[in-house]
Amino acid sequence: MFKPALLALTIVMLNLTPDALALGAESDTQPNQLSPQAEVFLVTVGPGDLVWERFGHNGLVIRDKENGINRLYHWGLFSFQSENFWPRYIRGEMLYAMGSIAADAFVQFNVQHDRDVWIQKLNLNTVQKNKLVRILIENDTDENRTYRYDYYLDNCSTRVRDTIDRVIGGVIAEALKGRETEGSFRSHTRRLLQGLPAAYFASQLVLGNPGDRDISVWEETFTPMALRRHLNTVALRDGAPLVLSDQQIFHSKSIKEPMEIKSFLLVFSGIGLSLGLFFAVLGQRSAKGGKWSRRGLGLFGSLWGLLSGLAGTLLLLGWLFTEHRFWYWNENLFQYNPLSLGLAFLFPMLFLRRRLSRSAAQLTVTIAAFSIVGLLLQSLPGLDQVNGEVIALTLPIHLGLAWAAGRIRSSYPARQR
Repeated sequence: MFKPALLALTIVMLNLTPDALALGAESDTQPNQLSPQAEVFLVTVGPGDLVWERFGHNGLVIRDKENGINRLYHWGLFSFQSENFWPRYIRGEMLYAMGSIAADAFVQFNVQHDRDVWIQKLNLNTVQKNKLVRILIENDTDENRTYRYDYYLDNCSTRVRDTIDRVIGGVIAEALKGRETEGSFRSHTRRLLQGLPAAYFASQLVLGNPGDRDISVWEETFTPMALRRHLNTVALRDGAPLVLSDQQIFHSKSIKEPMEIKSFLLVFSGIGLSLGLFFAVLGQRSAKGGKWSRRGLGLFGSLWGLLSGLAGTLLLLGWLFTEHRFWYWNENLFQYNPLSLGLAFLFPMLFLRRRLSRSAAQLTVTIAAFSIVGLLLQSLPGLDQVNGEVIALTLPIHLGLAWAAGRIRSSYPARQR
């Protein structure tokens, strides 16, 4: 799901309880026609412990006792060993694939990993069930199973949604596309990653302005949990419900989908102010000749310049040269500027070559000015990216570093400046 970088093979492991779907041995072949008693289920797995599991997973199960079928189809496969995996990943051209497996094989995996599991029985007639199984079997081939993955627009959940919708003649799209939500792709990402601070901050850093637009209910179903909830509201053309039953067959004891967004503004503000003050104190003491303060300022100022500069370079390259479309128009470039890479050179040399102090002071002021401009631009329409937490963390650090560099510069005699 949000997975600019949420990768792992374990995402395909679903859990279905034996009582719900167990059939014993499964036939090795798939018939062209299902029996009249065949059933179709949507299986949804809730968040897991790992970062790539926080967005859940889902798949479609075809169960036909007469033909010995109990098979789950899903679109969540990838391989680190696939050709050009990392270059494709970096370019935003990652390939995922469809796969299928016996439904019973997933039972113990998700029980052991303590993830919520729901099963919904879909109200499809015989013609629709056979159409669905033909689509699934056709897609589950070497020629057709691979697709270009997009973490919001084309993922395992949207593929499930679109396949069901195709079978029932576009009913889901008609029901959900016209309904707006109060959320965005960013808000759902924040909500689901809020328990993992590093992943949370990384996602908020790379997500640009496109992640903040209001989305429809249709678009919200990029998460499996949202798809499950919204399908319960869909009626077929004859007025009958699409979902005949919705049962939670396993309850997680520890991991639940968070329904509210927790703000970390105060946390990031506290960290940013503390680091900004830290740099300011080092600058003050360095200006008075403190040996260890000078070394600390040189080391930590250089490290901050390196990290923030690399982050800014990543954001800029991602915008200009990749297909990560949700990285585009990223206002965090005002906070994480490639110019900061210059600090990685200047701060270690700050006390070795006095003439560099002027360059360091000018550069830190320029970087801080960009950060302030990014804050002020929040008041303009179209430039109101939801990045307050990023600004709260970063701006005080830039200001503290600029003050420290300026203080050192002013401490030199005029003839040495």
